[in-house]
Amino acid sequence: MLAAVGLALVMGVVAVGQPGPAAADAAGIGGDFVPFSAPVVVLDTRDGTGGFTGKVAADTTRAFPVLGVGSIPASGVSAVLLKVATVDPTAGTYLRLWPDGQTDPGITMLTVATGQDMSNALTVAPGPSGKVVVSNSNGSTHIVIVAQGYFRTAVAGTGGGFIPVTQTRVVDTRTGVGTSDAKIPAGGSRTITLTGSLVPAGAAAVAIGLCVPSATAAGYLTVLPAGVSSSRSTLNFEKGTSSSFAAVKLSSSGQVTVTNRSSAAVDLVITMEGYFTASPTTGAGFRLATGRVLDTRQTAAIPANGTVDFQVSGRLGMPTRGVAGVVVNLTAVGPTGNGWLRMWPVGSSEGPATGQAHFNADSNSGSLVIVKPGTDGKVRLRNGGSTAIDVVADVQGYFADPIPVAPVEAYAPTVGVQAAPVAGASLGTVDYAFTDNIGRVLIGHQTDVDNFGSVQWTVVSGNEAFTGRPALTKAGSGKLELAVRYSDSDVWSRGQTAVGAATWTAWADLGGSMAGPPTLAITDGLTSALAVDADGKLWMRTPSGLAPAWRNLGDKNLTGTPVVAATRDGIRIFAVDTDGAVQTATYTAGVLSAWTSLGDVDATGTPTVVVSPGYRMRVFVRTATGVIVTKQQDTTGAFPAEWTTLGAYVSAGSPSAILDPILGRIAVVTRGPDGQIMLSWETAQGSGIFGDWSPAIPDLFESAATDPTLVPITNTTGQTWLILFRNANNANRIYERQPVSGLAGLTSRIAGGSGFTAHTLPTPPVRDQVREAR
Repeated sequence: MLAAVGLALVMGVVAVGQPGPAAADAAGIGGDFVPFSAPVVVLDTRDGTGGFTGKVAADTTRAFPVLGVGSIPASGVSAVLLKVATVDPTAGTYLRLWPDGQTDPGITMLTVATGQDMSNALTVAPGPSGKVVVSNSNGSTHIVIVAQGYFRTAVAGTGGGFIPVTQTRVVDTRTGVGTSDAKIPAGGSRTITLTGSLVPAGAAAVAIGLCVPSATAAGYLTVLPAGVSSSRSTLNFEKGTSSSFAAVKLSSSGQVTVTNRSSAAVDLVITMEGYFTASPTTGAGFRLATGRVLDTRQTAAIPANGTVDFQVSGRLGMPTRGVAGVVVNLTAVGPTGNGWLRMWPVGSSEGPATGQAHFNADSNSGSLVIVKPGTDGKVRLRNGGSTAIDVVADVQGYFADPIPVAPVEAYAPTVGVQAAPVAGASLGTVDYAFTDNIGRVLIGHQTDVDNFGSVQWTVVSGNEAFTGRPALTKAGSGKLELAVRYSDSDVWSRGQTAVGAATWTAWADLGGSMAGPPTLAITDGLTSALAVDADGKLWMRTPSGLAPAWRNLGDKNLTGTPVVAATRDGIRIFAVDTDGAVQTATYTAGVLSAWTSLGDVDATGTPTVVVSPGYRMRVFVRTATGVIVTKQQDTTGAFPAEWTTLGAYVSAGSPSAILDPILGRIAVVTRGPDGQIMLSWETAQGSGIFGDWSPAIPDLFESAATDPTLVPITNTTGQTWLILFRNANNANRIYERQPVSGLAGLTSRIAGGSGFTAHTLPTPPVRDQVREAR
């Protein structure tokens, strides 16, 4: 995936119309995990491994190589799973890691107190140089980093996908769960079988939470496949209770050996969070996504034994569905007592009392956790301490279940919007956008609103494949913003670099995993995206708050593309449900009203809405038989029970409608079975009665291949509008509304309309003219 602000997501090229296998990297962008039998040391400032010797000072960064080190390949690696540890820090500090050559995301991976030799696991992508950067905040400390494995960028013979399990305590030496009821002695080892009811035989590795409870001396554990030896730490612990995540390769018999490298006997608790298969054709593939999704310091601390719900998937470019697990680092901030944190999917039972991240009084500490999202992508977090506590949750990636590639829609409609005028100009430029039949997104920039020959086309998709009608709107800044459904069903967006500019910002992957094209709307001054998923839920994403999230606006069994219209203080949403009814609701100041059904009319396709003075809305929709029906709100805002049919004319597609600025009457436009663009006018202002259908331009040789869209513009003659469509040759055609004066004008008005002038926009480029870096 691509990053919005602060993301570091990796995506490969998707072949148009060629769905990949149902594999861990089904989207063709990698994600299979390759575990190591023994850790690979990539940085140790005590002996110079990684290129640096000596403690790392405060506010100092070190870029160390990862690719090509030990068992890590020099290429084909999307991310590495690392364990980072401090040794003899002179002050309380925190460490951050990120890809070399990229901006520090500001996400903490490890927090320690003075003198603490602690560790944590993390996932990070190598930069273009093959290096990773580590930064120390305060004091000075030695840093030791080892790799537990890596994630592939493409299908290969080794590696496997992730399978989540219900988080379960599978080993507890205090009670004899999964092993003998006895501590592991100082210098001693314990071999434990981890396959069985949760993890099948033949699994390559396990994703586990390790906890050393109530340790009486500091030390570390090594956790290795049975039969493998290494002195490198898997978990560093201090006196008290410490915990961390690890991905550990299994022996052929499904066993690991735990060795206690401390001066005192210790207890051990292992929580199973999932496992990695031994086949690249099974399981979920890893994707990078970096950002903060919870910071209770900005809201309210979690009380003792209290909980808080927050959303993890559907943020940071993640989809809203098909997420097997999210990699989250939990940090307890400034605890005044000892305790633990536990996280589980909303909608699922909490399960056994298994802490995943333990903390001690007056010491910030945290641990990596993998959790499967619950209802609407949310998880529940419990504070198992005796005092209130603040918690920070940082996402480092997620595991994506296979999602079928969305086929490219043939002849999706073209859209157009007029931008705000630039400084010193009286008229704004016009931009057009469409997704062609091979999945390219093209933007046409018309510098002269009166000259359709001035349109310059640019392919803005590179080799990426998109599908369906784009959404194009004018933001509050006056700049245009674009959103399109990507071939993996996520929504991607970009905006003009400046008002009226021909250049656009880089793509931002908004995530989402939607079943239909998005719609853009202005809500509270911000541009929000709305789309419907495969379950019929309507989702909305507004770019505000901490890690903006797709928000579920209700499960109404919707289908297709939602339509929005501005109200006095918000928007009204219209969408068709699977029963053929039109559903509507208002969204104001972040609050969605109850949904209202406008009645089962066997509706199909996409509705269109016209707003008349007083914010009275008239909705039009095509029925399954092809006729166009309509209804309008009364002065109280209520819709009548019955729909009005606009004659017996049978349409081949969804209608578009507009309040004509010249006549003050509503015009409805649609595509006929023969491809002609047909038009029906309201007979008088506000009458709600529509005349017979007639061709907008009688032309036996004109044939539209797409549904028409209407584009209101202001040119040198005043306000007018365009009928925009493409023909079978993908040529963009425009019928420009032309006021007519004199006798011809009188005749036109009696007939219920006005004339249109036909234009053909310049031909878009055959090949990509610009190869854009994502």
